[in-house]
Amino acid sequence: MAQYSPEIEEDDEIEESDLDLNPLEAPEEMDETEVSAFVGQLIDDAIDFTDNELAQDRIKSTDYLKGKLPKQDDQGRSAVVSYDVADTVAQIMPSLMRIFYGSKNIMQFIPKSAEDVKMAEQCTEYISHIITEEQGDFMTTLMSCFKDALVRRTGILKYWYEEKTEVETTKYTGLDENQVELLAGGEDVEDLEAESISEEGEIPLFDVSVKRRKENGRIRIEALPPEEFLLDRRAKDLDSSRIVAHRCWKTKSDLIALGYDEELLDEVGTGKDGTFGTNQEFIQRHSQSADRGSNNVEPGSQTIQYIEAYVFLDVDQDGISERRRIATLGNSHKIVLNEPCDYQPFVMFTPDPEPHSAIGNSITDKIADIQRIKSGLLRNCMDSLVMSVSPRLLVKENACNLSDVLNTEVGSIIRTRENGAVVPLESPFVGNQVIPILQMLDDIKATRTGITKVSQGLDTESLTSTARVGIDASVKASMAHTELLARIFAETGLKQLYKGVLKLVVRYQDRERIIRLRNEWVPIDPREFDVNMDLMVDLPLGAGTDMEKMQFLNTIIQKQETLLNQLGPENPLVNYQQYFKTLSKMAELAGYKDPNQFFTDPSQYQAPPPPDPETQKSAEEKFIELQGQKIMMDAQIDAQKLELEKEKMIRLDDREKDRIESQTELSIMEMQEKYDTTVDSAKIRGLMERDREKIKQEAMIAKTRMAQRNLPNA
Repeated sequence: MAQYSPEIEEDDEIEESDLDLNPLEAPEEMDETEVSAFVGQLIDDAIDFTDNELAQDRIKSTDYLKGKLPKQDDQGRSAVVSYDVADTVAQIMPSLMRIFYGSKNIMQFIPKSAEDVKMAEQCTEYISHIITEEQGDFMTTLMSCFKDALVRRTGILKYWYEEKTEVETTKYTGLDENQVELLAGGEDVEDLEAESISEEGEIPLFDVSVKRRKENGRIRIEALPPEEFLLDRRAKDLDSSRIVAHRCWKTKSDLIALGYDEELLDEVGTGKDGTFGTNQEFIQRHSQSADRGSNNVEPGSQTIQYIEAYVFLDVDQDGISERRRIATLGNSHKIVLNEPCDYQPFVMFTPDPEPHSAIGNSITDKIADIQRIKSGLLRNCMDSLVMSVSPRLLVKENACNLSDVLNTEVGSIIRTRENGAVVPLESPFVGNQVIPILQMLDDIKATRTGITKVSQGLDTESLTSTARVGIDASVKASMAHTELLARIFAETGLKQLYKGVLKLVVRYQDRERIIRLRNEWVPIDPREFDVNMDLMVDLPLGAGTDMEKMQFLNTIIQKQETLLNQLGPENPLVNYQQYFKTLSKMAELAGYKDPNQFFTDPSQYQAPPPPDPETQKSAEEKFIELQGQKIMMDAQIDAQKLELEKEKMIRLDDREKDRIESQTELSIMEMQEKYDTTVDSAKIRGLMERDREKIKQEAMIAKTRMAQRNLPNA
């Protein structure tokens, strides 16, 4: 059925509003004032959360680490402190670093299809190379981050792409015009100055000064001090936080180098900012510095508070908040940069994540009470020891010389007027009662942290014990805590770092690079990488000690060798690639990060070209062939000698012919003069030529027969 469509008369006037299919007006975007107010509120709230809540706990944790807590207020009493926090962190760190540096590639990108296997392997190698090799000090960076997390709840890494411009000037001497033109045609040449050094009439030569500007960029990774990182107090994780920011001080020179106008910086003002300069955590860390950021320096070195914030903001007022990168200067949070962004460049590590909260718990939170209790017990024990060695005295008033009593010099004399005027006050030593309590507290600490004497190899009883089963079980139980800690760090922090670095590499590296991977120079083009690949954590974890793992691998490799020897490399159970992986794991377990220094990856092996058939001949065949070649060479030499003899005969024959002809002509002339008659000279010359040709043919036949006798038989 046809649909009804009203016709519009030509005379009818159509209002613009009648044709508007969407009567709702498009929302206006947020103006600069609204953005500034919203961002400023977020920053102020994050600063308050950081400085007034998180910082206070981190300050206490740092004091526990340095042995400044608990404090002793009583004068004359022992002030000894038990360093449980510092000792536990120092015992965990080596195991953590061994786990993260015990394997070459602790993170592996997973291909989405069979065609992506090689690309994923190359991506894994390249991103690991950027993070662990090109950073130079990544191990120090990772250690700082881990230690912050263990002591102060969170460790923060920041990664970004740093665009760097390098300018260099090179001078050349004695170049001709063609060489100067070649230099001027360079892509990175910014300026060229040439000065002629040749005299008139000589070939033009020049002294050249070339200024080159190179745009070099690289990935940077930095461990942030905890007080420099700002976070929304209601955040469940970094990706969903309304704001994550980096707060720091930058000099005027640094900000001008970043492109900010000097007049703008003067407008913002310099000086010690109240929001950062009064941060107690910052002051604690820089307590040895007298000024702690004073601006009584030359103008270029004066500092300004710089905040790089990543916030969710609905600028276009469409009801959906988008992440934006916003930079502010000074206490007033003056916005100097506002641009869209699709990621935040921070990675957080926390040893004990708290559900539904971005901030977890630290090792300090677990054992701070034990350090307080042990410190109190140790102080009482030391006081008791001092009192038992140097007890207090009961002195009878007016019965002794008090100055003698107060003299603590060894062997000094106390003058008294009667016996019993000075009597020591008995104070028994209570250390024997304290020691079991200290051992109990160590057991509690071991339960909370997994750090025991057995796991450290310090238990002398376990070293001499024959109950190896129980010892191994204790070691495995203690290592389970550290392995869980490593797994948490890898899954929550390091995985995000690898994904973020991959995204930056694909985005900013727009050309092919040639780097050294597995002792080979390999071309890498990150533009071919898939940024959406998943990551798999491949840490050297697992049940059992290193010795047990090595024994198990020895059993596996024996089975592999048996199968390869009996069934060959094309069997359905094991191949050379799997055999190489077993060898690699054994090398890694032994502490060698790069197994390629011992074994060659079969996938990288190139078979040599097939041998030349000529090299496969037997010695007898080679001898026969050489003899035949010698005979042929001798025959060729004889043939060459025969040819030379032939040419010699022809030359001699020609000379003899000329001589005979001359003599004949002379004889004919003499006969004509003597007898005064005419002689038929042509007839005489014909007879002579006939005889000469006959002799010549006979000689050639003889030479040919001689040569045939010298040739080898067929």
